[in-house]
Amino acid sequence: MSRPSKWRRGALIAFSITIAGMAATAFGQPQGDMADPLTDARFYTGSAGTQGVFPGKLVCLRCDLHPSDAAKAQCAKAGHQYALEIAGDPTIHPLLPGDAAALKQLNAAPHGAQVSVTGMLFPNLGTILVSSVATK
Repeated sequence: MSRPSKWRRGALIAFSITIAGMAATAFGQPQGDMADPLTDARFYTGSAGTQGVFPGKLVCLRCDLHPSDAAKAQCAKAGHQYALEIAGDPTIHPLLPGDAAALKQLNAAPHGAQVSVTGMLFPNLGTILVSSVATK
């Protein structure tokens, strides 16, 4: 089979999948069965991020927000899932350590401590990529 035929077949398959998805959305596809193609666009068209210092309270998404013996055991085994509560902001921002030094600083800070997190806030995700943490 020649190259143009393979290319046309691939293009036809991709086109068919796109049309089928659009038709399902347009003709009453139940909510949740198929994602709106524009939903993911916010991750690629939004702002790249905001560099800054973010003050707030350090919490663990597992053992602080949903305290239980199972959550504490999971944190002891796999490590904490840190987040930052910023006063006046309804979003709890998950913290991703950018390097080993940032992870060490996160692990050294006590839960519930007031901290200043230096890093990049990705507003579309609500996540902060941490470069350093200072306890107040």
